[in-house]
This record gives sequence, structure tokens and C-alpha cells, in this order.
Amino acid sequence: MRVDRVGWKLSLQKVSKNWGRFQLEKINLTIKEGEYFVLIGPTGSGKTLLLETILGFHELDSGKILHNRIDITDHSPSERNIGYVPQMPALSPQLTVRENIEFILKRLGLEESHRRLVDGIVDMMSLKELEKRKTLHLSGGEKRKVALARALVLEPKTILLDEPFNNLDITMKQELREELRLIHNYLDLTVIHVTHDQSEALNLANRIGVINNGKIVNVGTVDEVFSNPKDVYAARFLGYQNIYDSKLFEKTHSFSKMRIGDITLRATSPPNRKKGFVAVHSDEISVSKETPRNINENIFLGSVSDYHTLGSIVTLHVDVGIPLIISLPRRRFNDLNLNRDEKIWISFSTDAVKQLR
Repeated sequence: MRVDRVGWKLSLQKVSKNWGRFQLEKINLTIKEGEYFVLIGPTGSGKTLLLETILGFHELDSGKILHNRIDITDHSPSERNIGYVPQMPALSPQLTVRENIEFILKRLGLEESHRRLVDGIVDMMSLKELEKRKTLHLSGGEKRKVALARALVLEPKTILLDEPFNNLDITMKQELREELRLIHNYLDLTVIHVTHDQSEALNLANRIGVINNGKIVNVGTVDEVFSNPKDVYAARFLGYQNIYDSKLFEKTHSFSKMRIGDITLRATSPPNRKKGFVAVHSDEISVSKETPRNINENIFLGSVSDYHTLGSIVTLHVDVGIPLIISLPRRRFNDLNLNRDEKIWISFSTDAVKQLR
């Protein structure tokens, strides 16, 4: 997805809120107009609390929130013109799909004036066949779609999504993902989507952020964040399984050399300090039964210690003096015909070695 506009839609400036056992601490974040921004982090990292704070559910201890360049810090939730789809949609089970979508419009006396808009949203989200069915009888994915439709009827230009794919099956996730793409583009929305699943960020985001214990520790494009995690926490959460304590022992014009146990790694990027952590993503490692010829790469002869198959991917464990985890397409693994304890060459570029705080 591409964002052509250069303006910003939402700005959090040193936003802090203390609940006693947990706090959001000096959050600085700017969401661009028309952007699909995904914030990722595990349960308990502060994702939902941050959304609720943006919505005005919690009074700030310090900082401010601007929406459309207007300071909304002290505005009530209803005055912020921001749509919200919570993780557990609060639908009325005895009302039909159509009645749930129109519920807020009826309360505001806008049912007639927004009838064509509701018709359009129902059609766009493929809810026409369900609109007379009571939500009590809907699946989890169908309920998420109804909750999203209800959030859209007030025509917000910014919408917040809290774990929209949580507990959905693969088919429903794919269906809802495509509908979110369509809605984002067709309705010209700015979206903030929080999740614990990095694959959602890869599929939907223009930019992503990583949140840890109430602090945003990484922000950038998908390539920037996944290719250059800032610290061990971000690296682990972004899927880096090969993370090692390292010690710099030589630095040349072209690369740095670091010791990890009994082996030496070479990295293109300069180290932050003499001691620290390095990471290599499992997708960045190549496997061969023949000796690799590119002498500029990190090359090791190792032994296959184990492997596990998960769908189209095989996770390969190789001992090269340190344990390495490698992701291989299943077809590639079958072509290599690997067995446990078999000797094999592995290689990865100096660019694949990421230096972490």
C-alpha cells in the first residue's frame, strides 16, 4: 500500500498515563493521513490502553493528543470523530445485523439521512444476506464485520482496530483482511490497527510500531522495522530466533568481526559497542550440501540436529558451534533430502547480521 499524502492525521505528544501497576510513558507518535499503521506487541504491552487513551476513555497525566491538527486532549470520546472496533464487539444479540449497524444512528436521529450510506456499507462488506439475521446467531468473524460496519456509519476519517483477527479461523482472517484493504482505500481512512501477530503488519501496514511495557520502541516502514530491529525485545517479537551475546574483536573498513562462543561472525553495520547482541533472521540463512563460493558471506559447516514441519515451512536446527534456526520452504527441504546428524553448509550475508541494543 502507498500513502501519497504528506500531512498527518493524529499526533501523540509526550502522552503519559499512570495506572499504578502499569503506565504509558511519554508516547510520541504521528500517524499520517490515509496511512494504515499497525502497532504490534504481546499481551500486556499497552496496545489496548493506548487505543483507549486516544479515544478519550482515560484522562492524561501529561502530554496532548491532536486530531486533524486540533487539540482533542480534553474532548469527550463522542467529540473526537474517531471510530473504534473493540476486540470483543458489544453487539445487541437480539437485534438484527441491520439494527445493530443502525443503532447509534437511531439514537442520534440520523437513521433516515444515513440510509443510503448504511446500504452502501452493507453491500461493500458483503452483509446483505445477513442483515435480517440476529447477531446472536453469527460467527465470530461475522460479528467483527458487523462491529466494523457500525463504526463506519458515522463516517469517521480515523478508525482504531483492536486485534480485529483475534480467534478467527484462517478463511475468515483472509476474508476480513481483504475487506479491510478495500475499506481503507475506498473510504479514504486513516487506520490504527493493534495486534500481537506480526504477519498482519506484513500484509496490511504502510508503517508499523513495536510497543513494549508502555513504550514504543520501534517505528518505521515494514522494511525498516523488520530489517533493523532496535533491541532484543523488538527482534524476538519480530520473529528473530537467532539472537546471541557477542563481543567485537576486530573492525575493518568493510565489516566488523564478532565472537560468539567459538565462532566468528562478520557484520556490515558498525557495532554500537564492544559488547552487545546480534541477531540473524531464520529466513536470511541459506542451506547447501555443496561448499558456498561467496567468500564475502558468513559460511559455516554444521550438523542437522533436528527439524519440524509446519505447513509449507520446515524449521531446521543446525549446530555450527552455536545453534542456528533456519526456515526453509518445504520443497527446498525435500529437494535437499536432509537427515538428522547430516553435515551441511549454511551461509548468510554480512548484512543479515543485525546489531541490537
